[in-house]
Amino acid sequence: MKTPIPAIDCRLAVATVLLCGSAVAVAQVKDAEDAPGEEEVEFIVIGGEPDEVDGVYGDPDGYRLVEDDEEETWVEPPSERELNEDEVVRMFQLFREALNNNAYAEADTLAKQIIELSIKLHGRDSNESAMALTNLAIAQHNNRDFESAQTNYEAAIEIIETVEDRLNHRLINPLKGLAAAQMEAGRPDLARESFRRAVHISHVNEGPHNLMQVEMLESMAEIYLSVGEYDQAIDAQERIYGLQARNLDQGSMDMLPALERQAYWQHRLQMYHKERVTWRRAISIIERNRGKESLQLIQPLTSLGKSYLFVTPVEYDYQPEVSVASGESYLKRAKRIAEKNPSADWETFENTLLALGDYYVLSGRPNRAERVYQEAWEFLTDDPAKLENRREHLEKLNVLQNISPPKYHNSQRTEDGRPVPENFATGTVTFGFTVLPSGKISNIKHVGTTPAGLVEMSKSVGRNLRYLVYRPRMQEASLVATNDVTYTHEFYYRPSDVPEPEQAEPEAAEPEPEAEVVAEQNGSEQ
Repeated sequence: MKTPIPAIDCRLAVATVLLCGSAVAVAQVKDAEDAPGEEEVEFIVIGGEPDEVDGVYGDPDGYRLVEDDEEETWVEPPSERELNEDEVVRMFQLFREALNNNAYAEADTLAKQIIELSIKLHGRDSNESAMALTNLAIAQHNNRDFESAQTNYEAAIEIIETVEDRLNHRLINPLKGLAAAQMEAGRPDLARESFRRAVHISHVNEGPHNLMQVEMLESMAEIYLSVGEYDQAIDAQERIYGLQARNLDQGSMDMLPALERQAYWQHRLQMYHKERVTWRRAISIIERNRGKESLQLIQPLTSLGKSYLFVTPVEYDYQPEVSVASGESYLKRAKRIAEKNPSADWETFENTLLALGDYYVLSGRPNRAERVYQEAWEFLTDDPAKLENRREHLEKLNVLQNISPPKYHNSQRTEDGRPVPENFATGTVTFGFTVLPSGKISNIKHVGTTPAGLVEMSKSVGRNLRYLVYRPRMQEASLVATNDVTYTHEFYYRPSDVPEPEQAEPEAAEPEPEAEVVAEQNGSEQ
């Protein structure tokens, strides 16, 4: 019969309590193996059973483990990478604020710092670094540093092509920016190709009918207009309309935004007959869905009426009944709707009155214009809250038909948003004249040109002034002439184009078109 090994009472210090049981047990096993007649140990009991109260082995009065009940407060500090990522987020927020506040120099500096951190975190060839470069290019573009902007847009595109592929959707944004910078730098040919590539990538990723491409197509249409490719501009406009009108009920109100945009482009492209067709479609849709007295009719009716101020000779040949006076009925209807609809505010009614009066001025019927302006004067006089509008709209001159004299002397360049070349300086030409009660101008006199001697620029501005038309000023509810009106035109010239003082010819203003103006004033009204 085997002799049982006595239980071990483990009462050591707290620091060694976990090791006590195993160490003594090993010693006992060793003694048991050396004892005669003992071949093996079946079991070892260490300590007693768990105490019901304390839940520890052995005597309740024995030693226990001591645990720290205090809450652990130590936190591992963030890594350098985490700190850098947080700094990128913080700096990007500052970058956006700088852009929103037009602080482009500050945005440029912040964007460069973001690029440094991005390269440190993700490497140069990463989508994050490409986005950082694009942001820098945006800041430089707004700061009119178009050359640097192009360089950084191109760097971003190169990285995305390396990391992803040449058809990745991430390329669209830097390609659009690159095209805009190229356009500003005077390279519409390059801009056109960049926009085309962006449109192609959008087709690959989003499908050929996605609406993301509308903005790019509009930019392409602007480029085509600037270089005189009108057929291409028309194609782009028609494509935009097709995308916006796709999957829409042709008789629903959802069609209005697409129709309005189409009419706007048709007007710019001088497609006045098609513009009128488009406005009639919009009017028909509103009448079917909102009724014939809807306030939504005012804007298309007004635009349709004004379109008749641009009747081309071709239209007159095929439709002799169409004339400048044909738009009157549409403007009068807009006025009636604003007058009778209880939901119309007083400013809406005022705008319809002014639109009708302006139409009469531009169509050469000042007597009718005066009657409408007098109605507007009385309407704006009956309430003190309306007097400010009367002062701004009727007691001051307002340009109805502006002019666009050439911006460059002796040059084929036009003002298209590009920076003025360094070899050009700034000059001015000033004229004085009288604005007649008809809105036409008279007594045109050349005041001066700086620098003196640029006779051709003076004559060019003088010729353009004949087409300047104002809403005439009112005084005591009557149209009056306004004397001593000054018009100053700023232009650019090469200093080498300025003749020497002894070579300069005396400047002569354009012949006074008094007879023409008087004839217009006294002519019969339609």
